[in-house]
Amino acid sequence: MILQAMLAFVVLPALGLALVLGLVYSAARLWRSVRRGVASLPRWVRSLTVEPSRGAFNDSRDVWSMPTED
Repeated sequence: MILQAMLAFVVLPALGLALVLGLVYSAARLWRSVRRGVASLPRWVRSLTVEPSRGAFNDSRDVWSMPTED
């Protein structure tokens, strides 16, 4: 009886916690290695990757003012 209770309340939650922490650690490590992997690629391959946008496009700063006609 005591062994069953110890198994149910101590061992199984500890194993579950170890499993969850292992999965989180593995996912974080994989994410870091993927980010580093793109940076270590040759330049021609890096140019094929999609870079995150730097914000909304604002054409008011990108348009030349029209010359006034004399």
